[in-house]
Amino acid sequence: LQTAVQNGYNLPGQLASDEHLADLHDDPRFPKLVDKAKKNLTPCTYTPENRQFDFWVGEWNVETTQGGIPAGQSKIERILGDCVIQENWQSSGNPYSGKSYNTYNASLKRWEQYWVDNAGGNIFFHGELKDGAMDYWTDDIPQPTGPPLRRHLQFFNLGPDKVRQFSRGSTDGGKTWHVEYDLTYIRKK
Repeated sequence: LQTAVQNGYNLPGQLASDEHLADLHDDPRFPKLVDKAKKNLTPCTYTPENRQFDFWVGEWNVETTQGGIPAGQSKIERILGDCVIQENWQSSGNPYSGKSYNTYNASLKRWEQYWVDNAGGNIFFHGELKDGAMDYWTDDIPQPTGPPLRRHLQFFNLGPDKVRQFSRGSTDGGKTWHVEYDLTYIRKK
Protein backbone atom coordinates (compact mmCIF):
# COMPACT_ATOMS: atom_id res chain seq x y z
CA LEU A 1 0.00 0.00 0.00
CA GLN A 2 2.82 2.38 0.81
CA THR A 3 4.25 1.98 -2.71
CA ALA A 4 0.83 2.40 -4.33
CA VAL A 5 0.16 5.64 -2.42
CA GLN A 6 3.67 6.97 -3.14
CA ASN A 7 3.01 6.30 -6.85
CA GLY A 8 -0.21 8.32 -6.85
CA TYR A 9 -2.98 5.96 -5.67
CA ASN A 10 -5.92 8.29 -5.00
CA LEU A 11 -8.93 6.36 -3.70
CA PRO A 12 -8.99 7.04 0.06
CA GLY A 13 -12.59 5.84 0.35
CA GLN A 14 -11.65 2.47 -1.07
CA LEU A 15 -8.78 2.13 1.40
CA ALA A 16 -11.10 2.89 4.32
CA SER A 17 -13.95 0.62 3.18
CA ASP A 18 -12.20 -2.38 1.61
CA GLU A 19 -12.98 -5.38 3.84
CA HIS A 20 -9.66 -7.00 2.86
CA LEU A 21 -7.84 -4.12 4.52
CA ALA A 22 -9.88 -4.11 7.75
CA ASP A 23 -7.06 -5.75 9.71
CA LEU A 24 -4.78 -2.82 8.82
CA HIS A 25 -7.06 -0.13 10.26
CA ASP A 26 -5.45 -0.40 13.71
CA ASP A 27 -1.92 -0.04 12.30
CA PRO A 28 -0.70 3.50 13.12
CA ARG A 29 0.62 3.86 9.54
CA PHE A 30 -2.78 3.25 7.96
CA PRO A 31 -4.39 6.68 8.65
CA LYS A 32 -1.31 8.30 7.10
CA LEU A 33 -1.79 6.22 3.94
CA VAL A 34 -5.45 7.25 3.74
CA ASP A 35 -4.44 10.90 4.25
CA LYS A 36 -1.79 10.67 1.50
CA ALA A 37 -4.38 9.09 -0.85
CA LYS A 38 -6.67 12.09 -0.12
CA LYS A 39 -3.86 14.45 -1.02
CA ASN A 40 -3.22 12.49 -4.21
CA LEU A 41 -6.91 12.82 -5.12
CA THR A 42 -7.03 16.62 -4.71
CA PRO A 43 -3.43 17.85 -4.49
CA CYS A 44 -4.35 21.51 -4.97
CA THR A 45 -6.46 21.46 -1.80
CA TYR A 46 -3.31 20.90 0.24
CA THR A 47 -0.76 23.08 -1.57
CA PRO A 48 -0.41 26.54 0.04
CA GLU A 49 0.28 28.31 -3.28
CA ASN A 50 -3.00 26.98 -4.70
CA ARG A 51 -4.89 28.59 -1.81
CA GLN A 52 -3.45 32.12 -2.22
CA PHE A 53 -6.41 33.38 -4.28
CA ASP A 54 -9.14 31.91 -2.04
CA PHE A 55 -10.03 35.42 -0.83
CA TRP A 56 -11.83 35.94 -4.17
CA VAL A 57 -13.99 32.78 -3.93
CA GLY A 58 -17.67 33.54 -3.29
CA GLU A 59 -20.76 35.19 -4.74
CA TRP A 60 -20.48 38.93 -5.27
CA ASN A 61 -22.36 42.07 -6.17
CA VAL A 62 -19.91 44.23 -8.10
CA GLU A 63 -19.93 48.02 -8.30
CA THR A 64 -17.61 50.75 -9.48
CA THR A 65 -15.10 51.67 -6.80
CA GLN A 66 -15.71 55.35 -7.46
CA GLY A 67 -19.42 56.13 -7.09
CA GLY A 68 -20.73 52.66 -6.19
CA ILE A 69 -22.58 52.19 -9.50
CA PRO A 70 -23.74 48.58 -10.00
CA ALA A 71 -21.47 46.91 -12.58
CA GLY A 72 -22.39 43.24 -12.40
CA GLN A 73 -22.65 39.98 -10.53
CA SER A 74 -19.90 37.42 -10.19
CA LYS A 75 -19.70 33.92 -8.83
CA ILE A 76 -16.16 32.74 -8.11
CA GLU A 77 -15.75 29.04 -7.33
CA ARG A 78 -13.08 26.40 -6.92
CA ILE A 79 -13.43 23.62 -9.52
CA LEU A 80 -11.50 20.60 -10.80
CA GLY A 81 -10.31 19.31 -7.44
CA ASP A 82 -9.61 22.83 -6.15
CA CYS A 83 -6.97 23.34 -8.90
CA VAL A 84 -8.89 26.06 -10.76
CA ILE A 85 -10.66 29.20 -9.57
CA GLN A 86 -13.42 29.92 -12.07
CA GLU A 87 -15.07 33.31 -12.39
CA ASN A 88 -18.59 33.60 -13.84
CA TRP A 89 -19.20 37.26 -14.70
CA GLN A 90 -22.47 38.90 -15.78
CA SER A 91 -22.60 42.64 -16.40
CA SER A 92 -25.48 44.73 -15.09
CA GLY A 93 -27.74 46.29 -17.70
CA ASN A 94 -26.25 44.58 -20.76
CA PRO A 95 -25.69 41.05 -22.03
CA TYR A 96 -21.89 41.06 -21.64
CA SER A 97 -20.64 38.01 -19.74
CA GLY A 98 -17.42 36.11 -19.35
CA LYS A 99 -15.41 33.59 -17.44
CA SER A 100 -11.90 33.48 -16.14
CA TYR A 101 -9.92 30.41 -15.23
CA ASN A 102 -7.20 30.99 -12.65
CA THR A 103 -4.65 28.38 -11.67
CA TYR A 104 -1.28 28.15 -9.99
CA ASN A 105 1.31 26.84 -12.45
CA ALA A 106 3.71 24.93 -10.17
CA SER A 107 6.22 24.38 -12.98
CA LEU A 108 6.60 28.12 -13.63
CA LYS A 109 5.87 29.11 -10.01
CA ARG A 110 3.28 31.67 -11.02
CA TRP A 111 -0.45 32.28 -11.22
CA GLU A 112 -2.13 32.31 -14.62
CA GLN A 113 -5.53 33.62 -15.68
CA TYR A 114 -7.29 32.97 -18.96
CA TRP A 115 -10.29 35.25 -19.60
CA VAL A 116 -12.92 34.50 -22.27
CA ASP A 117 -16.17 36.33 -23.00
CA ASN A 118 -19.32 36.29 -25.13
CA ALA A 119 -17.90 39.01 -27.40
CA GLY A 120 -15.13 36.73 -28.64
CA GLY A 121 -12.52 38.30 -26.41
CA ASN A 122 -9.77 36.44 -24.60
CA ILE A 123 -6.81 37.57 -22.52
CA PHE A 124 -3.96 35.63 -20.90
CA PHE A 125 -2.46 37.02 -17.69
CA HIS A 126 0.36 35.75 -15.48
CA GLY A 127 1.56 36.90 -12.10
CA GLU A 128 1.88 36.24 -8.42
CA LEU A 129 0.55 37.06 -4.98
CA LYS A 130 2.56 40.16 -4.05
CA ASP A 131 2.11 42.13 -0.83
CA GLY A 132 -1.27 40.46 -0.24
CA ALA A 133 -2.63 41.31 -3.71
CA MET A 134 -2.97 39.06 -6.74
CA ASP A 135 -0.80 40.86 -9.29
CA TYR A 136 -1.37 39.87 -12.95
CA TRP A 137 0.28 41.13 -16.16
CA THR A 138 -0.09 40.48 -19.86
CA ASP A 139 2.59 40.51 -22.49
CA ASP A 140 2.14 43.15 -25.18
CA ILE A 141 -1.12 42.31 -27.01
CA PRO A 142 -1.31 43.34 -30.69
CA GLN A 143 -4.25 45.68 -31.43
CA PRO A 144 -6.23 45.99 -34.69
CA THR A 145 -5.27 49.66 -34.79
CA GLY A 146 -2.55 51.37 -32.84
CA PRO A 147 0.34 50.11 -30.73
CA PRO A 148 0.25 46.90 -28.65
CA LEU A 149 -1.60 46.98 -25.33
CA ARG A 150 -0.03 45.75 -22.08
CA ARG A 151 -2.36 45.16 -19.13
CA HIS A 152 -1.82 45.12 -15.38
CA LEU A 153 -4.65 43.56 -13.35
CA GLN A 154 -4.70 43.50 -9.56
CA PHE A 155 -7.01 41.98 -6.94
CA PHE A 156 -6.80 43.51 -3.45
CA ASN A 157 -8.17 41.59 -0.47
CA LEU A 158 -10.02 44.26 1.53
CA GLY A 159 -11.29 41.87 4.21
CA PRO A 160 -13.59 38.86 4.29
CA ASP A 161 -16.42 40.55 2.36
CA LYS A 162 -14.73 42.91 -0.09
CA VAL A 163 -12.25 42.63 -2.99
CA ARG A 164 -11.08 45.41 -5.30
CA GLN A 165 -10.28 44.56 -8.92
CA PHE A 166 -8.18 47.24 -10.63
CA SER A 167 -7.09 47.12 -14.28
CA ARG A 168 -4.72 49.46 -16.10
CA GLY A 169 -3.44 49.48 -19.66
CA SER A 170 -0.36 50.85 -21.38
CA THR A 171 0.27 51.40 -25.09
CA ASP A 172 3.82 52.69 -24.66
CA GLY A 173 5.52 49.63 -23.19
CA GLY A 174 4.63 50.45 -19.59
CA LYS A 175 5.91 54.02 -19.45
CA THR A 176 2.43 55.44 -18.80
CA TRP A 177 -0.78 53.75 -17.68
CA HIS A 178 -4.50 54.49 -18.00
CA VAL A 179 -7.26 53.01 -15.84
CA GLU A 180 -9.41 50.51 -17.75
CA TYR A 181 -11.73 49.74 -14.85
CA ASP A 182 -11.83 49.83 -11.07
CA LEU A 183 -14.40 47.57 -9.42
CA THR A 184 -15.28 46.54 -5.87
CA TYR A 185 -16.70 43.09 -5.20
CA ILE A 186 -19.06 42.99 -2.19
CA ARG A 187 -19.88 39.54 -0.88
CA LYS A 188 -23.55 38.59 -1.10
CA LYS A 189 -25.06 37.78 2.29
